[in-house]
Parts: sequence; structure tokens; C-alpha cells
Amino acid sequence: YPKSRTKLVDTVYFGGGTPTELSLLQLEQILNTIKTTFNVSPDCQFTIESNPGEVDQAYLKGLHKLGFSRISFGVQTFNDKSLVSLHRSHNREDAINAVQWAFKEGFQDINIDLIYGLPNQTTDEINKNLDIVSTLPINHISTYGLQVEMGTYLYHLVQKNLIFIPSESIDESMYDTMMAGLKELGFERYEISNFAKANSYSRHNLKYWHYIDYLGFGAGAHSFYDGVRRSNNRNVMPYIQSVDRYIMPTIDTETITLERAQEDFCFLALRTKWGLDEQKFEDKFGVSIHDLFATTLEDLVSKGLLEYQNASYHLTAEGAKHGNYVFSQFIRE
Repeated sequence: YPKSRTKLVDTVYFGGGTPTELSLLQLEQILNTIKTTFNVSPDCQFTIESNPGEVDQAYLKGLHKLGFSRISFGVQTFNDKSLVSLHRSHNREDAINAVQWAFKEGFQDINIDLIYGLPNQTTDEINKNLDIVSTLPINHISTYGLQVEMGTYLYHLVQKNLIFIPSESIDESMYDTMMAGLKELGFERYEISNFAKANSYSRHNLKYWHYIDYLGFGAGAHSFYDGVRRSNNRNVMPYIQSVDRYIMPTIDTETITLERAQEDFCFLALRTKWGLDEQKFEDKFGVSIHDLFATTLEDLVSKGLLEYQNASYHLTAEGAKHGNYVFSQFIRE
């Protein structure tokens, strides 16, 4: 990617898997390579993902010293029984300690992931999670409904009736409780699954939603650059062997057609609070959004899933609940 050397890099994200398995020295070597290879801006936001219970205060201090200013903890819930059912390696105390240590060592931006719809979970557990959040120095939260993936151990347990996931009505009640509770705590919903205090948005994730180029490195990493999506080999050894032989480790390459780019742009923009801006669409594609999607937009507005204001289309509260349906309407056969 020769052109990428001239582009200004303002966000670097160590995620996927568990990057904190690496030593501080290994992370330092990677950071030095990034800084000598790319044009990194002075205010670049460096983020790292971590699992509570797998990092101590000394390690977090080292991360901050290396230049990481943002950290994301895979908390999921503060309920110990639910954490056991998820086979997580941490408990409630580990999660609280990790957040407090990170803040003490200088991390200004701290995200945690929270899941609702867990086996045997109740709205009471959601409220207790929010009570704990209110006492911690967290300024960003990513929240997701539990997805039971076919073939996973959790799927097996559900199929055998060894574990029970909440009904659709209880699941929706937990969702509503989470949405109301986060708003009450001062978190702004700036994307369907992401909430921030005082504009402390994830700069990295905004690249995806605003349809901006990004480069991914490592096994299983994805890139979107110059209208091409690439995914790397997920298997570590073949990935390393390719890199050692100076061969691109990509296993899947997709050149995005104009039609696909227009569709992607629409539903990615609709995920965010800024919505789908008529002028930005026209500036990017040289055509009015109404020439392409007038019927779709009118239909979604009439169903109460989208609203139109300030020359932009936005998801309504109901639309956000049925986001996948809304997005699917922009896919042209």
C-alpha cells in the first residue's frame, strides 16, 4: 500500500483476539514499526483491547507509558454467575479492578463491552450492571444482544435444554432497560451499539461507519482500502509463512462495485447519530440519493423506522430496534 505511507494515520487499534497476551516489549516493537512505516499524526489515538483478570496494574502502567491512551475491556457483565456461564476467565471484582487501575495509570478513555440476553439474565441484573457503571471512570460503552452461534458450546447447551436464554419479550425488556439506563447515566447513543460521554467517540470505529479507508494487520484482520475489501488468513501459521515469503496473507479480496458502495454507505451512515446525509451522498457519488432510493426511504419513513430532519435520514427509536431490517432494504437485487 505505497499511498498509505503518505496518508495521515490518526487511529491505531490493537484488537481481535487478546493483544495483551503480548509482552510490553513485543508491543513496543510493533508500535515502533508502525511509527517508522506510516505517517502517524501527533494526536493519534492508540487503543488496545484487553480481558479483565488477565492484566495487572503494572502491565496497564506499561501500556500507558508506551502511548496507549484508550483501552477496551471485554467485561460483558458484572454478574459472577453469568460470567461462569459465558466461560469468561474473570469475575466481577477483576472487572472493577481493571477499570480502576487503568484510570489510575492515566487512561483517559475507557470502554467496556456489555451483553444483554444472557442465559437466565434478568432486567434486575441489567440495572445492577448500570449501578456499577455509574461508580466507575468509564466514558464509552459498547452493548450487544447475545448471539447464539451455531456450532458453539453455548448453542449445544441451548439445543439440549441444559441452558435457557431469555424469551423475546424479556430480551426486549432488557434492551429497553439498557437504553434508558445508559441515557440516564449521561451516555449518548452515537451508533446503534455504542454509547459515549462528552463526545468520547471511538475514533477507530467511526472510520468504518463513515466509509473511510482502514488497514488491518495480523491473522484474520480485515482491510478496506481504495475500494477493495481484503481479509487475511485466520490461521496463524499459514499467515506467518506467507509474510515470511513476502506474499500477501490475504485469502479473500472483493472489489466493491459502485452499486455496492452506495448500499454500504447508506446503511453504515444510518447506524450513527449523524444519519444519512443527502449532500454527503451526492458529493461522494455524484447522484441524488432520491434518484436511487426514493421508494425505500419513503417506505421506511411511513413505517416509522426512519425520520427526516436537517437534510438527513435517521433511525427512529423503533428503527434502531429493527436495524437489520432497515439496512436490508437498501440492498438492491
